[in-house]
Amino acid sequence: MIRYLLDTNVCVHVLKNEFGVEQLIAETGIARCSLSQITSTKLLFGVENSAPERRSLNKQNVE
Repeated sequence: MIRYLLDTNVCVHVLKNEFGVEQLIAETGIARCSLSQITSTKLLFGVENSAPERRSLNKQNVE
């Protein structure tokens, strides 16, 4: 079975609901997609550096 390693840019597009990436992942199958520890850390870093009023929502979306 082919597996896909999603990079930070792809994850950000999913979070922003851009370019139909979420639909492509759904068609591929979420079980076939993975994130590296580096990508996860970069996403959490982005959450911590977001505007204070958006931080809670961003953290919830990343989780």
